[in-house]
Amino acid sequence: MEDRITVLGALRWCRDSFASWFTTAWLYIILWGVIALAFAVLLYIDATFSRKLAPESINPLSFQGMGVAYRLFAAAFLMAAARCVLKGLKGAWTFRLLGAFASVIVCLHAFGFGFEALDERRDQALAVRDVAAVVETNNQDAIGLIDDRIAEIDAELALAIPVLNAEIRQYITDGLNNDDLADDARNRRNALQDAASAEKRDLRAKKLELLNSAAVTRTEAIESTTEVQPWAPLFVGIAQLFTWSKEPTDWEIYLCAIGFVVFWVLLGESLVIFLPERVYAMHLRDAALADERRGKDKHSELTKDGIHRKKMQDKIDELEEEIGTLRKARHGPDRIVQGGSGLDPNQETYWREAVAQMLAAREKRPKLTLNYLAEKYGGGRTAEEMTGHLQRAARQGWITREEFDRIMQLPKPNGADVDTNLDEGDEDADATRHA
Repeated sequence: MEDRITVLGALRWCRDSFASWFTTAWLYIILWGVIALAFAVLLYIDATFSRKLAPESINPLSFQGMGVAYRLFAAAFLMAAARCVLKGLKGAWTFRLLGAFASVIVCLHAFGFGFEALDERRDQALAVRDVAAVVETNNQDAIGLIDDRIAEIDAELALAIPVLNAEIRQYITDGLNNDDLADDARNRRNALQDAASAEKRDLRAKKLELLNSAAVTRTEAIESTTEVQPWAPLFVGIAQLFTWSKEPTDWEIYLCAIGFVVFWVLLGESLVIFLPERVYAMHLRDAALADERRGKDKHSELTKDGIHRKKMQDKIDELEEEIGTLRKARHGPDRIVQGGSGLDPNQETYWREAVAQMLAAREKRPKLTLNYLAEKYGGGRTAEEMTGHLQRAARQGWITREEFDRIMQLPKPNGADVDTNLDEGDEDADATRHA
């Protein structure tokens, strides 16, 4: 029966099934959307990274094409294996084995892409700080030389000044008129001290410049690091959490970033490799349930139709039995209503025609009773009377034993015990109902 959509049926469906249909459809849309987005991102990563792996002697497009092929197969091999299992085909483990190799390759592509990005950030972070460290080291070396020179000047003065002071004292205390020589010694001592002081002032000025330059370099390095921001706040926060340090080193931040990339890649690959197969299995299950539900509905309709047909057939059988009874009461018990009408029951032709009609009726309606066949096709006789005639007809070769057995296998009327032994048939069975 053809289903017709009606307003009442649509409203009933909205009441009973719309919520389930909507949530299921929304679930599948979200799941396939997640798979499509993750697949597009990872496909770009595979194409980009695998292209860089090509040596100079090979066209990069070949590596890029194979990277895309690996990604496509890694996303579909589990669904293909599930399809083989569902259809009972061989090859499920072949798909799984090849898919495992493809999955390893695409994971390495994603790892390489992420590590390459981290290397650039690490180089940016370490480059500024390395320059600052080199400049500060050079300044410290220069300041050390200045301090050494100042110490040398002080040592030279410590040797020269006592000698000049002794010379001046000799000129003054020798009782001679050596004032000019004493003044000359004083002038030389003063000149030596002035020169040492001037050189030390110059050295201290250079030292101060170097110290200021180191401070400026450190400030510029900090400002450059702040402006560049090579590390994402997430990586810094993870490093602070694991090292329990306010200012983790660049190397600690880099290791935490590697761990995050590994987790990110594995989760993304799982969404593309394992999730499609699970969603596909859900679709197959839904389809199987829908087929089962349609089969039950069809079986229910057939059952109802069969019950209706059986009731109608039972009514028809009852009417035919009533008609047969009325005919027998009107025309007498010896009138042949069906089967060999107008023929002598003692003739072979009569029973051949009657048996043919009985077997044809049995083929159409296997549940007809033996009493019904005897009345309708056996000249209005009872089941016991017709059995006796059939036994005699079988012994005389008018009908075959197979035909006799097929008729006797029908249900017995009211559980009556009917003799089906051909060797002990009633020879006078035909004399009971006719003159």
